[in-house]
Parts: sequence; C-alpha cells; structure tokens
Amino acid sequence: RRLRSGKMAALEEAGGGSAEGVEAFPTTRLLLRNRQGVSLLHGPLADKNMEDTVAAASVAPDGSFAPLLGASLCEFSPSGEVVAVASATAGVVLHSSVAATDVEPQPPVVLEGCGRVQKLAFSPQGTYVVTWQKYEAEAEVQNLRVFEAATGSLVTSFPMKKLSSMLWPALQWTSDEALCMRMVSNEVHVFHGRELSRGVVDKIRSPNVAAFSVSPAATLPIKVCLFTPETKGKPANVRICQFPNSERAIASKTFFNAQEITFNWAPNGSAVLVKTHTDVDRTGASYYGSTGLHILHSDGSYDSSVSTQKEGPISDAKFSPTGRHFVVVAGSMPAVATLFDMRANAVFSFGTAHRNTICFSPHGRFLCLAGFGNLAGDMDFWDVNKQKKMGSNTAHCAVGFGWSPDSRFFMTATLAPRMNVDNGVKIFRYNGAGPIFELPQTQLFDAKWRPALPGVYPDRPQSPTRRNENQGKGSQAAAAAAKPQAYRPPRSSGALAAMMRAERAGETGGSGAAKLSAAAASRPKHLPVGMAPPAPAKISKSKAKKDKQKKKKEAEEAAALMQKLDLLNGDGGHDAAGDEPSAAAGANATKGGGSGAAAADAVEQPPDKEKRLKKLRKALKAIDAIKEKVAAGQDVNTDQKAKLDTEDTVKAEIAELEQELAAAGA
Repeated sequence: RRLRSGKMAALEEAGGGSAEGVEAFPTTRLLLRNRQGVSLLHGPLADKNMEDTVAAASVAPDGSFAPLLGASLCEFSPSGEVVAVASATAGVVLHSSVAATDVEPQPPVVLEGCGRVQKLAFSPQGTYVVTWQKYEAEAEVQNLRVFEAATGSLVTSFPMKKLSSMLWPALQWTSDEALCMRMVSNEVHVFHGRELSRGVVDKIRSPNVAAFSVSPAATLPIKVCLFTPETKGKPANVRICQFPNSERAIASKTFFNAQEITFNWAPNGSAVLVKTHTDVDRTGASYYGSTGLHILHSDGSYDSSVSTQKEGPISDAKFSPTGRHFVVVAGSMPAVATLFDMRANAVFSFGTAHRNTICFSPHGRFLCLAGFGNLAGDMDFWDVNKQKKMGSNTAHCAVGFGWSPDSRFFMTATLAPRMNVDNGVKIFRYNGAGPIFELPQTQLFDAKWRPALPGVYPDRPQSPTRRNENQGKGSQAAAAAAKPQAYRPPRSSGALAAMMRAERAGETGGSGAAKLSAAAASRPKHLPVGMAPPAPAKISKSKAKKDKQKKKKEAEEAAALMQKLDLLNGDGGHDAAGDEPSAAAGANATKGGGSGAAAADAVEQPPDKEKRLKKLRKALKAIDAIKEKVAAGQDVNTDQKAKLDTEDTVKAEIAELEQELAAAGA
C-alpha cells in the first residue's frame, strides 16, 4: 500500500520538486469535528528529507470524504476503516474512512432506531457497535444496544440506568471476539462473542463487584480482573480469575482508600496496572483525594504496590505498547516521571517537571511527557529505547492530543467546551520540533488521528539530524536571535535568580534525568541500615518446566470446558449454518494448547467428569426451583426461561455421565 496521489501532488505544488524518489507510506488522516460537522484531513508527509513547510502543505482536506453535518459524537473502528458518526437528526451512521485511491469505499450504514446516543464503542475486530443513551423505563428497546456493523441491524439490548467512565465500555469482548462479558449485580455474565442473542453461557460470581476488565490476550483460559470497593470497614479487593474455572482467584490484592479504579493491561495480557482513587484524602494531605497504584501479574506469579520516588498523587500510569515496561508520573508538582520494569523496579528517572500526562507512540519507541489540563502545556519528547530526550515544546491550553499511527507526528488540539477561545490543531514532529502545521478553528469539539492495525506502518528510529537543525523549543529565527541579558539590581548576589532558574529547569524537564542502578531499583523502601538488599530469586529449570506444563494443562481443560458450553447451548459448537465448527470454538481449541484430541483427553478424565456431573446436578436443582416459581404464579425473567429450555439437555447429559462413571468404576 504505497500511495502517491494527494501527498505527492502537494509536495510538487509546495515547491519541493519532483515527487520521484520519495518513500511514501500509507496515508495518515486526521478527523476534525466542529460546528460545521465532521471532516477528514490528509496527514503531513513523514519523509525524513521533507522540510517543515513542504510537510505542512500536504495537510489538506480529503476530497473522497464528504463532510457530515450536525455530528455530536464520532468514533473510529479499531482498524480505522470505518468511522461512526452520531447526530440528533440522523442517529448513528457508519461511514467508510478509506480514500477512494486505497480501496473502493463502502456505502454508509445506518444503525436501526438510534436516538440521542451519548456513548459509542466498537468491538475489538469492528464486528459490532455498542451504543448507550438515556434510560427510559417505557421504551420498547433497552438503552444499551448492540448492532451489527456490516448491516446496521440490532442484535440485542440490555438495560443500563447509570453510566460512568469506570463502567464503559459496558460490554467487553476478548480480542478475537470469541467471548463477550457484561457486569450485573454481584456477577459478570458471559456470552458467545459472535452470537449474543443466544443468551448467557456462564456467570462469574463476584459479590459487590463494581468494575471489571478483560485481558487483551486471547489465549485460554481468559483472564478477567474484578474490583470490589471497600465497604463497612472491609478493604477493597482486586482479583484476577480465569474463565472457565472462575471460582478460584489466580491473583488477589487488598487495600484501603479505593472507591474508584482504572485498569491498564499490558498489551500481551501478562500484567495489569490498577490505579485507585478516593474523593476524600483521610490524611488531609490533598484536596483532590488520595490515589494508589498496584501491579498484578495475570499468572499469579507476582503482585506488588508500586513505590514512587516522590510522595504525592499518581497523575498518570501507562504500559508501553511493547509490554516490557511502564511509566508512572507521581508526586506533588513538580512531579517525577519514572520508568519501571515488569516487577515494579525503577529503571530510569525522567526527572522532575510539571507533568501529568503520559502518551506513548503506537510502536512504543517514543514517549511524550506533558503537562496538560491545569498546567502550562510543556511537553518533553523521549526516545525510550535510548533513554534520551529528543526535544521539548509547548502547546498552551491543549485538551486533545495523540500520536499519528506511524509514530512520526504528535497532535495537540484546543477544544470546546473546555476552551471556547483559540480553538485549533497543532502538529509537531516526533522529536518536538514545530509546530509544523497549525489550523485555527472557530469552535472545535474533537480531533483525533485515524488509527491503524499493527504492522501497517514500520517502526522507524530517529532520523539523522541535519547540521544546525533546531529540535528544541521555538523557531529557528528565535534560536538565532541574541539571548537577552537578565537585569540584575545593584549589589544583588543573584541567589534568587539562580533559584528561579533551577525551578524553571525542573519545569521543562531538563534536570534530574538519570539511569537508576540495579541495587537502587531492587532495594526495598524501608531497608534497615547496614542490611544488604535480598538477592533476586532465580527460577530453576525444573520449576520453569513444571509451570509450563501447568499452563498447558489449564489451557487444555479450558478448551474442553468451552466446547462443553457450546454443546449445552444449542448447536454443538457449530455456526449458524450448522455445517462447520464455529470460529470461536476452533480458535479456542487451537489456542488452548493443542488439537481437539488433547481437549477430548481432558474431558475423558474421571475427576473432570465428576466435577461436571456435580455442576449439572446443581443446574438441574436451579431449574427445579424456577419451575416451582412458575407453578406458584411468580414472574420469571428471560434468563430463567432460557434455563427451563435446557432441562432435557441437562438431564440427558447427567444420565450419560452417570453411566460412564459407573462403567469406569466397574
């Protein structure tokens, strides 16, 4: 996919000469939503030999995308090929965001019966669209709705009265869309990811659960992180369980001062960062409440509270897209930004500065540490691999921000209604140089890059710098200007000025960056004086082999139980046509650590049959209780009616298992 249409023409018109010999990558695009509607712009050229003026000239409206009027909300699909636009008049419409020069765009798709949608999200592979609107008790269709993206038809709906950032997205799929989960009171319901209309497959019981998050890894068993807030003097709890076999927690951690929570999974699902928050700080140290940070490995091998270098609130914490480390900005302002390894050991300090935002480039090579919101908007750009700062810049009053999918540009936007003046977009290079492009707007509501799937753009290192190239703050003309001398009053020692310069250096991130030694990184915070730090534990070859065998066995058992769940819910794991096994079942069996024969061997083990028989008898007992309610004239819900329909299947399997166990005992 090498494109030379709009960008190459812009290059020649800008006086950059012929476009021949210029390496062109897939076109990046920038979406803007303002009072006039939604529009797409071509992103700037990413060639290392391009001058800033030439690169900026390539930013132009995408003629293949007609502006959409009256939009109140817009969201890209994970692949970036579709953009969903919500408006009060037209509902939700799915538009193709692919230029006509790339592939033939698809016609718009209108979602059936959408009203004033307030939240919008896509499933991981873009198969479904989830919308939320204000709850109405008398509405024929519930307010949390799931639509098929290809046709716009309604798949299913659920009631959801209240919505918060901690509860969105309300439906969470595994990355392969084999399973879908939804939280209700005291439990999490599990659905077939591609057949939601078949109802609840299984449930994960968790009393007082307030939030949950599904691991991005699709390997079996699926990891799910559950949060229970503190109540009546009992501490809050975060635990990781696996599905199937969700009764036992793999990892668990308890702590106080936790009313709200934010999950941040490593991209490979190996660990999760848990950031907690309370509205009131009981110690009185902060007006904004108290925060905490913890890390849990999904295999249960390690969990710990993350110790920061400076006391104070946790401003931000994020995993790198590489999944090898994470960055934390913590402490009272000026805060300290620190790079940690996967065992929460501090590896590198980015120094002290007025920063509260972490933004990794999509490839994880570059990092922007910024002070947005109520801070001045200073930004530092780092090469994480080299642990070296590339440059700095400032974007005053920035509300929106983000990296381009090729990791070569960083965008900041001043948006309404947070800021109703000086709205617009600025684009900087990956090293902080610029802005190379500015677009003022009368009133801008949203600005975001069109995303791209991994592998579309290559991971490119820093480009070699030219002689006298300015990568710092401001323009070349300002850098060439003579530096004005500071005024010094008579008989002044300059101590106050030196102190102010030191503070300013801390604000711009120019001081305190250092690589932390292994001893300092692994040393406990309250180690007795004179005591050496404990040596890191080494895993023997035999233990590593046993752990590998254990994981393989768990995956095989999970694959077998997944197949059983398909058999209990209607069509024996086949798709709607009934001819081929479902993609979810096939993928799960493969990712479960082997073929279907391995899963069958796991099913044939007598202990597993006894467990299964016990679970089926329990289900039959629940069905009998529902039948008694029906006989007494009580109302039953949809899930209970679905359970009654499975009575014959459950009884038949119980009889079959009893015969097999009797034969095995004989």
